[in-house]
Amino acid sequence: MRPRVQGTEHEYTFYSRKMNQMGVDPHILALDLLKESDLYSAGEWIQNGSRAYYDVGHLEISTAETSSAWDVVVWEKAGEKIVDWLRKKVEEKYLGPDVKLWAFKNNTSPDGTSYGSHENYCVSRKLPFPEAFVRELVPHLVTRFAYTGAGDLIDRKYVLSPMVYLTSSVVSGETMHSTGVLNTRDEPHALPQRWRRLHLLVGDALMNETAILLRHFTTTGILQLMEDEALADVPVLADPVKDMWHNVEHMNPEKWRITLKDGSEVSPVEIQRYYLAKVEALVETDEERQVLRLWDKTLDDLEDRKSKELASQVEWLDRYFAIQEAAEEKDAFDVEMMACKQYSEVGQDRGLYYSRQEAGKMDRVVTDEEILEAVYEPPRNTRAALRRRLCDEHKVVAIDWSYVVVDDGGRKRINLPDPYQTELEEELVAA
Repeated sequence: MRPRVQGTEHEYTFYSRKMNQMGVDPHILALDLLKESDLYSAGEWIQNGSRAYYDVGHLEISTAETSSAWDVVVWEKAGEKIVDWLRKKVEEKYLGPDVKLWAFKNNTSPDGTSYGSHENYCVSRKLPFPEAFVRELVPHLVTRFAYTGAGDLIDRKYVLSPMVYLTSSVVSGETMHSTGVLNTRDEPHALPQRWRRLHLLVGDALMNETAILLRHFTTTGILQLMEDEALADVPVLADPVKDMWHNVEHMNPEKWRITLKDGSEVSPVEIQRYYLAKVEALVETDEERQVLRLWDKTLDDLEDRKSKELASQVEWLDRYFAIQEAAEEKDAFDVEMMACKQYSEVGQDRGLYYSRQEAGKMDRVVTDEEILEAVYEPPRNTRAALRRRLCDEHKVVAIDWSYVVVDDGGRKRINLPDPYQTELEEELVAA
């Protein structure tokens, strides 16, 4: 498969009863501490090439440009580590020893408020938007919940994917309300004549490494198939929004359904098998073949309802089991909601997901050593490495994804229009 620049954005939530009562925003305090630390680079950027900023009441981290599904997992998990470190620093500086600050990576709060977990993919501008994406990508996006759903309690019921449940249309320009399976935002952060940034809002905030890997591996492969014009026979859906709403309210795969334009019904797993067969022709390395087999086995296990086996890699299943176990241990008001939210706590010493990982219940696809290195270092094979190097070597006065303005005795603008660029290919030009 061809490399593809991609990444994720997550709005993390800090919560402290004491701070909330005092009207103090821990997200702002955390960002101030970040700028004072050795993790800081320039502007809103940190040393590992990611962007950290304040967005609608949350600390948001956009990962550095990565070029593979494996790297997405590494740098997304590095973001979690940074958030947890900031949580500890805020506790140490502003709170007493008996007062806790909590940090969550999820999509909804108990009061029903939702917030973002977005994916970004660099795609060819030649693909007609949104027509080609509605026809060829949407069938994947509305059925991949089967193995990429995070699970959540919303409206007093358990849903397999909170963001699918909260998505209201096929195409939308909104990012906070009335969101679509496809988002029309067109900010390529690259040469616009050549690339589009596909901005997806329909994915969940995931803790599970395998689920993140499968989400990006499958979507990356399908985008390559689209660019290669290899999806002419893709199944045509009659009402994808209606079907995805129905499907994410049912844990039993036998109740899932997708209605095709010709009136026939198939399962989401069948749609996924269509894509799997197509992506199989693209895989070249042993690593890619291994993930393809994982995708295939996951679909088999879903059909065979092997839920205990799947829980180690399918988050909505494991979260459900964790909630049920908590309810059995403690019969108290809102214990299920508390367990649901604690599952997404990013602290390894507090989070329910991480306690289950420590117990060997979660499959891993990257190592702790890789994640810790990515806390400080950017990916070496994308523009992120070049942008970091420019920040290290110059006094930066302005910075964005696709340019850096430096002042070494005179202002110079360095354009970075190619997200795959790792070396400087132009002279510095006056800003």
